[in-house]
Amino acid sequence: MAKPSREAVTGLLAGPAALAVAGMLVNGCNLLMNLIVARSLDPDSYGAVSVQVSIFLILSVAGNALLIAVVQHETSGPGGTRREQWSWIRRLRGACGVGIAISAIVAVVLCRPVAALMSYPHPLAIAEATIGAALWTLLCVERGLLQARGAYPRLAVNFVVEGFVRIGLVIVLVLGGLGVNGAGLGIVLGVVVGAEHARWAVTRTPRLPRPPVSQRGAPVSQRGAPVLPDDGTPPATGPIPLPIPAPRASARQSVIADTTVALGALIPLALLQNMDVVIVGWLGSSGVGGYAAISTACKVPVFIGLAVANFLLPEAARRRKEGRPAGGTLVVALVFVVAPGLFLAGLGLFAAKWLIGLVFGAHLTAAASALSVLALSMTLLAVTLMFTTYLLGAGVRRVVGVLAVATVATAGALVSAGGGSMATATAALAAESVTALAVGLLVVQLHHADRRVARVAETHRRPAGDMGLPNPQPGEGVPARV
Repeated sequence: MAKPSREAVTGLLAGPAALAVAGMLVNGCNLLMNLIVARSLDPDSYGAVSVQVSIFLILSVAGNALLIAVVQHETSGPGGTRREQWSWIRRLRGACGVGIAISAIVAVVLCRPVAALMSYPHPLAIAEATIGAALWTLLCVERGLLQARGAYPRLAVNFVVEGFVRIGLVIVLVLGGLGVNGAGLGIVLGVVVGAEHARWAVTRTPRLPRPPVSQRGAPVSQRGAPVLPDDGTPPATGPIPLPIPAPRASARQSVIADTTVALGALIPLALLQNMDVVIVGWLGSSGVGGYAAISTACKVPVFIGLAVANFLLPEAARRRKEGRPAGGTLVVALVFVVAPGLFLAGLGLFAAKWLIGLVFGAHLTAAASALSVLALSMTLLAVTLMFTTYLLGAGVRRVVGVLAVATVATAGALVSAGGGSMATATAALAAESVTALAVGLLVVQLHHADRRVARVAETHRRPAGDMGLPNPQPGEGVPARV
């Protein structure tokens, strides 16, 4: 097997590196925003902003699921003409516009009763969070197109533009006296600017050319010769079985089905990321403020993982469709999330109290001793996120059931911890370890299946003299699904 060239390795690292740097920049600005807002508002108002952001993050899962569906459709769907390609994109944008209008009306009508039900004193903030999450779907459509077209530098720039505008507006509006409602308005305006910038980038990014595919699933040149991938690895000898349903009748049905599956995976991941703070507060622990501080700090590897996933998903889906190994992309993605997580855990062993006091204030350092444990837990969650993204790119839907069971088990473990900071962090670490192991086993099973198919395909390609069998005739080969 030929070794990957230096150019191929550089190309493999450039995408996740750009996205990881963008994710760290935005995450750093988020921490700065938390510092400014926390010191500018009274504790009740800061808590209300945190609730508003949590509502936005939970509702924005729908947009993230739509992004995955767009990437899968663009990387695995039929080529079609340029007019057909832009036609379905325009229809999808139009559907998002209708959804945004409906969501805005519903949010304005229902924000007061929902706020009363939640005992939340800022009903307009709930409406703002809902409208911002609806607008997020439009941003995700554009980002999905950029991912599918391999425009990772432009996608990284979009992360920075959207993040800086949103964070800057939140700070300016909060300091300007608008308080909680100003924070929500900043979120809405920031998402609008990000969506328009992403749409501008899409219009300037051509779709990647689709290589011709032979009957055995390997890319071929115009003369019919196999084409070696960029990393020097020979093409697969047979089609890689993707556990996905048969092609659907329309792009609309495909996007709806893929969005539904992605929602089934992303909702548990969102709960795993945020339920610990909610449970600690629900149990009435007096240290919820300190725990919320270390929880925010420990989400650095998860936020970086969310950025790197924008590289992993399309690359894994595209490489598998072209019959190329995709494990290298997963390894690269894991390095970018594990390294900062371990660094944060190590820092927490020696300087946890100083770090939390510097960022959030000395009054929120009560749970600093649990920083290292929770950092390891969130690092494992980031690993689970990478595994899940890789499996979704390969069309493996069993991960949805595994994550659902893991979420229920994690919730039970966190509740049994009783609300103490160290006990909760330890329970989270144990639960995330089991979850990462379970989802990782699905990745191992997928790779074993790929190797079996490759061996069968190689057997069919051997000359008749090697095994005493007749040569396969043209058109004969390994079934598409094994």
